[in-house]
Parts: sequence; structure tokens; C-alpha cells
Amino acid sequence: MLEARKDIQEAVHGTGREVVREFDRPATQAPHLVVDGGRSARGQGPLAVAVPGDKSVSHRALLAALLPGAPAVLTVRNANSGGAVRALLPALRALGLRVDIERDTLTVRRGARPVRQPVRGHPDIDTWPDDAPYLETGGSSAAARLLIGVLAGTGTRAVVDGDEVLRHRPMEWIVDPLAELGAEIDYLGDPGCLPVLVGGPVCRPGAVRLSVGSAQARSAVLLAVAAAGLPATVRHPVRSRDHTERMLAAFGAGLTRTEHELIWDGGPYTVPPVIDVPADPSLAAYPVAAHLMWGDGEVLRVPGVCLNPTRLGFFEVLRRAGADISYEDERSTSGGEPTGTVVARGGLDGLDSVRVDDPAVLHALIDEVPLLAAVAALLPGTSWIGCAEELRFKETDRLATTARMVGAFGGRVEVAADGLTVTGGAALRAGTVPGFEDHRVAMAAATLGMCLPGRTTVRGGACHRTSFPGFADVQRAVGARIAEDGQR
Repeated sequence: MLEARKDIQEAVHGTGREVVREFDRPATQAPHLVVDGGRSARGQGPLAVAVPGDKSVSHRALLAALLPGAPAVLTVRNANSGGAVRALLPALRALGLRVDIERDTLTVRRGARPVRQPVRGHPDIDTWPDDAPYLETGGSSAAARLLIGVLAGTGTRAVVDGDEVLRHRPMEWIVDPLAELGAEIDYLGDPGCLPVLVGGPVCRPGAVRLSVGSAQARSAVLLAVAAAGLPATVRHPVRSRDHTERMLAAFGAGLTRTEHELIWDGGPYTVPPVIDVPADPSLAAYPVAAHLMWGDGEVLRVPGVCLNPTRLGFFEVLRRAGADISYEDERSTSGGEPTGTVVARGGLDGLDSVRVDDPAVLHALIDEVPLLAAVAALLPGTSWIGCAEELRFKETDRLATTARMVGAFGGRVEVAADGLTVTGGAALRAGTVPGFEDHRVAMAAATLGMCLPGRTTVRGGACHRTSFPGFADVQRAVGARIAEDGQR
């Protein structure tokens, strides 16, 4: 336990030049993941696995229930059931919405009695506002940031808070542009951080320029002006995931998009009673990566995956390096997202090193950076994953934790201010590696361990439940030998 705490604190506080911010994380609580290398024998026939619904689309679909004119009953089908999405549900209930869960279908009903959330303590706050509901969103930055946008648009007075980690992640990306549009949002603790009190609504049309390429920042502003019915222009530095734009356009909203600008006309739209969520491409990346690492000639299909170009960076970078990955059966969902089957053939033999030096490409694979670094450690030459300074403000400093994780296998990774240099060719070995209580790092570590002889233990690896509750089941379906510690 003490060793796990030290690993997490060093990754968060920084070592050497990787100093980012000061906050503590709890000692590892999640069970470990134990992986025995090599692919298990399987029967004949096509190899196909399904992955859960997209986390980002699930968040936005649920928040659509708060928009003016939303139906009395909104059904979200194939929703992601991970901890990050579930973190939004108590906040919705505190706002007077009833949320029923039946497997991967979430049904949201208006008109319920608000369910009060317990207030999480804060060392600098003696008295919390007693005239505003308290909305605690766990560790989900997407839940918190997008919720702030919707509240500012509807003029709903509320406190938005998060866990101790989320309280140290930046919120000025969202608060500053909303304030330019007239919203009254006050920091109750540290400046620029949660908790915040959303008071007055956005009330004036205008143009705002975002300081970061974060899709959460752009989505928070867009949801705010959509909820308020105010025309606005949102200027952004880089194209990143555009689920909010696609969803609102599918609702009939008047949106004009260019490379660096969104223009919302302030007109009407209609939220449908049912929203279908496609499978998450960031989660499909793990079975695809394992399949390519084994490289035994089989063909793997992952159906129903979101094929939004702003989410396909992991597959596209590997395709450019020579991987045989293709897309089939393309269609569209009710939320405006293209979907289809991801098909992976062959392995990593003959692939070149990878290079990411375009901000748009980085944002299209931002959640898969730890996994891409793990794959790059198996490729020849030197790979570069750049334009990634935003990763220093994830659940951990994800550049530092990714480097530490790959290094624990014997890989050679150097951390720069905005990216990672991965030098392939090192002899990688199984062993005990840190997961840092970061679901993306832990799942990448487990996936890399699948192709190495011997046993790999990912400390705290079951934190994968944040985004991918069925991670071990899916990886076993493609041939992995993986289990949570104590379940073998």
C-alpha cells in the first residue's frame, strides 16, 4: 500500500521536470489485474467482440434531458455503464430527474422529487450555499464541465463539485468563456477549481475564443448557448471530438462549422425520445491492440463502433504505420454519429514507428496515448507522440504515468513538455507494474502484458471500471488470460 501511494504521488506531483500540480491521491484501492502472457486456444470461426457504448456520447445524451423542450421521458440505449457516466446520475437525481437503469439502457424522467446528495467536505469552506442543490460528480471531468455548461444555459442555481482529484483539475477553461457570455459562476474553494456555484445564466450573445482544444470546453459553451437559446460564435484552436455538435445537429439545431469556428444561430431544436449510443472506439482500441500484438493471422471484428473521424486517431496512426485495419458496414445513429465495424488483420510485423505531431490527430487519440505508447515500445525505431500537454491534467499527469508504466516493462520512454519519445527495440519483460489508479494507463499496461511471456500484475488495474467495466471479459474473448487478483 505504501509503495502504491508513493508511485501515485510521484506521478501526480511530478519527478524532475514533470512538475505539474500538488495534490494527494488515496492509496491503491482497486484490485490488481493479473495477466499471463500469450493467447489462449480458441475454437474455429470468426473472431468478433463487442465493446460498451461510447462514454462521451453517453454523457451528452444524458445531459440532453436537461435541455429546454426535452421529452418527459428520454431513453438512452447502449449507454456506457462505467463509473465516469454513473458519476452524472446522482447529479441528475438531485436536479429532480428520475434515472432508471436496465442493463445498458438508461431512462430519464422529468418531474421526480429531487434527491439530495451528501456534501463532500472541503478544508476551506465552512458554509455551503443552502439555497442551491449540491451536485457531486466524482472524478469525471466530463460530467462536471458539461454539467456546468448546461446549468449556466438553463439558469439553474447549483453547486458543482467533484472528488479530491477532480477538485485540482482546471475549470477556468469552461468558466471564463461562460462568464464572457454573462454567466455568474463563483469558485467556492481554490481559484480555477471545483467546487463552483453556478448563479446567473448566460444572458448575452457574442463570440468567445477558447484557450484550449479540449472538446469538453467547447461542448460546455455550446450546451450553454443551446440551452439558453442565444446565438453565439465559439472559436477554438484545434479540431477535437465533435459529439456535441453532431448531437445538436441531429436534433435540428442551426450550426455552421469551419475548421476553427462554430456558429450557433440560437434557433429551435427537438430532443428525440430515444438516443442510441455507438460503441466506444477508445475501448475498441484495447482488443484491437492485443490482437495486433499477438499477430497470429486471425481476423478480428468489433461491430457497431463510432467511426467519427475525431475519434479514430489510434487506428489511423497505426494504419499509416502499416497496420491492416479497416472499417466496414458504415451507417448512422439517431445521435448523428457514424458507426461501423472495425476490422483488424495480421500483426505488428513490418510496421514502422509512429509519429503524432498534429494537434488534431492527437485529440483524435487523446485517450489512447498510453496504449499507443505501449504499442510503440514493440515497434522498431523511435516514435514520437506530441502536442499532448493537455494530458498533464488528466486523472494523473498522464505523460509521466505512461512513461513510468512502459518503463516498468523495460521500455525506453522519455517525457518532454508536450509529449513522449518511445524508443523501440528494448527487451520487454513481464512483471509487476503500476496502474496509478488511472484507468487508461492500467488498461494499456494489461494489454501490453498480454503479449509478453510470464505473468504481469497491474497494481490497482481494476480501476478500468471507470470507463470499461467489462475490460477483462472482452480481452478474454479475444484470447487473453486475465483476471482480477483473487478471482483466478
